[in-house]
Amino acid sequence: MDRVEFSSHKILIVGGKTHSVQLLRSVLGIAGVTRLIQVEDSARAMELLATEHFSAVFASQDVAPVDGMTFAVAARRKDGILNPMIPIFALQERARRRDVEHARDAGVTDVLTTPLSPQTIMTKLRVAFHTPRAFIVATEFFGPDRRGAGRAAWFGADRRTRTARKGKVDFTQI
Repeated sequence: MDRVEFSSHKILIVGGKTHSVQLLRSVLGIAGVTRLIQVEDSARAMELLATEHFSAVFASQDVAPVDGMTFAVAARRKDGILNPMIPIFALQERARRRDVEHARDAGVTDVLTTPLSPQTIMTKLRVAFHTPRAFIVATEFFGPDRRGAGRAAWFGADRRTRTARKGKVDFTQI
């Protein structure tokens, strides 16, 4: 790991003092991240995202007062956030397909599941910093492009009907 590569980045970790979060802090410290801030609740994290610039956010699934996915939606769509296109990584205890799809639909950049590998964490950060995915801005979705990188561009009329599958998110609790 190249310590100089990550020394200029400021990273926010949102989550309690779980084993995964402690391991993440250790790996980021070994990688050279010196500006690392950890908060235990999503309300404080939203305040920080509105006042300070961060390079990436790691959000645990057990943040209060809302879960990690609602936090990701708020970080992307709430007014006053300095960088709504910031890479957001979800920390999840299990890797069920529907959980990963839910995170993807919430606008999460990538999902990290336990057991965490230092190599995986650093690779995902490098990719997010050096080759970020294009962002999709639509009424129902705001986040990184969910399609694979190898997909060809589509030329033609968009004939899909768009219906909201989820209700509105109440940002007042965050």
